Amino acid sequence: MFGENAKMVSDNTGRIKTTDLLLLGLILAVFAAWTFLLPPIWNHGEAREGLVVQDIVRSHHWILPYRNGEVPSKPPLFHWIAAPLAFLFGPSDFTVRLPSVIAVEVMAITTFLLGMAMGGRKTAWLAVGALLGMYQFWVSGTEARVDMLFAACVTVSIAGFFFWYRDTREAARATCYLASACAVLAKGPVGIALPGLVIVGFLAVERRLPLLWKFVSWPLIGVALFIDLGWYALAYHIGGSQFIAWQIMHENIDQLFGTHGFSSNKTTLSMLGWIPTRTFPWNLALLWGLIRRLRGEREDSTGRFLHVWWIAITAFFFLVNIKRAVYLLPTYPAIALLAARAIAGAIASAESSREDSMQKIPAAAAAMDRILRSPKRLAIAVALLDLALILPNPMVWKRAGSYKATVAFVEEIGAIVPTSSPLFAAPELRSPNLMIIAYRLQRVIERRPITCAGPNDYFLSPLKSPDLAGVQTRLLAASEDNNVALVTVLAPQEQPCPSAAPAVDEEEESADSD
Repeated sequence: MFGENAKMVSDNTGRIKTTDLLLLGLILAVFAAWTFLLPPIWNHGEAREGLVVQDIVRSHHWILPYRNGEVPSKPPLFHWIAAPLAFLFGPSDFTVRLPSVIAVEVMAITTFLLGMAMGGRKTAWLAVGALLGMYQFWVSGTEARVDMLFAACVTVSIAGFFFWYRDTREAARATCYLASACAVLAKGPVGIALPGLVIVGFLAVERRLPLLWKFVSWPLIGVALFIDLGWYALAYHIGGSQFIAWQIMHENIDQLFGTHGFSSNKTTLSMLGWIPTRTFPWNLALLWGLIRRLRGEREDSTGRFLHVWWIAITAFFFLVNIKRAVYLLPTYPAIALLAARAIAGAIASAESSREDSMQKIPAAAAAMDRILRSPKRLAIAVALLDLALILPNPMVWKRAGSYKATVAFVEEIGAIVPTSSPLFAAPELRSPNLMIIAYRLQRVIERRPITCAGPNDYFLSPLKSPDLAGVQTRLLAASEDNNVALVTVLAPQEQPCPSAAPAVDEEEESADSD
């Protein structure tokens, strides 16, 4: 079905060899080992997901797990994967991060299968190599965040459509629908929006929009809705209006339009720089595609599909209010595949030219020729190039920079406050600090005004908080870097205590690093 490229796609599908499986398994092992050796979780982006996993393990809240007593910001697919791993291997930073490692393997395998279908084994390994050469792939693939899992689900969904479009297999269509349903459970309704944009955009470019009705399957739509709406209904039954206000309104509507505290700290100009900087040098294939277009060369159907893939997703996040570089992860397989096809095409062209000329080539060129002709040697060459790109990049190592002071301060709090004693947090304490402390101490820390304190209660509060004025307290520990003080109340207050303390409503996404 892929136009003039259909025969090429069909002829190069082939079978996956044992060597391919071993190399793909090696990717999982390397990412798992890298994750195991990482510094402990000390930033709130990872801690907030870790808190949800801890709640499942501690309280068995599988339908709507909580984050330090509050409704979490994301659906629970990531946490559903991490919790059994924590039961199996024990709760740790490593097990909390493992779902992202698994997602890396899923995305690598899917990219490999697409590469096999689009150009054969050489193209497949070039695509996987290009994917591994993007540093954001390494960072997100070893973090306790939902982004890599979401990107993997979107990638599998788009790949399912590709294989259905190629040969109309029902299993491929079911994969597309079910993977999209999983993407919703990973990050919300955007899990439907992104594959839908790519599918509709491609069919529009191909002038085959009526084919969309053949792709529609009411039974599969019913299954996907049962999975997603079923969870939302059960979660609403448990969380009520608070669940709707936070996961539906705040995390989707407010984030999309930038209302109610959501304000992007990334400009449009910043986003325009992410594709060139985050995927270099493989993004040169996009420039090459533009040059070919200006020359009047016609892109084949497979190439058009890949271009629609990355352009549609990039355009979506270009238009929404909140912008983070990690949101572009679902575009990486498309860029990697475009780069792989361009390199494989250049190799084939060079080989054809040499065979036609029958000229003797220098020894160095002959050695390079042997590498390019062997998929295994080519994979090794690409791996070495990936190492040269990844290892010197400071963004890969930034997590090792400043975690020691934060972890040491939390350990000091743990040594001072007995596990049997209540520990509270002042309402004005920043949510990121509270989440880090609660995660590392593995305990729920309720927000409460210090005027509600009883004698010898322990409180976390900002340094020099005005609420401490006039209250008899003793400072037990403090961190200027985190602006947090641990105090104990020496005498209760005689003034009435408010019935509830409002939580600090902070915009979490824009505060995260890229």
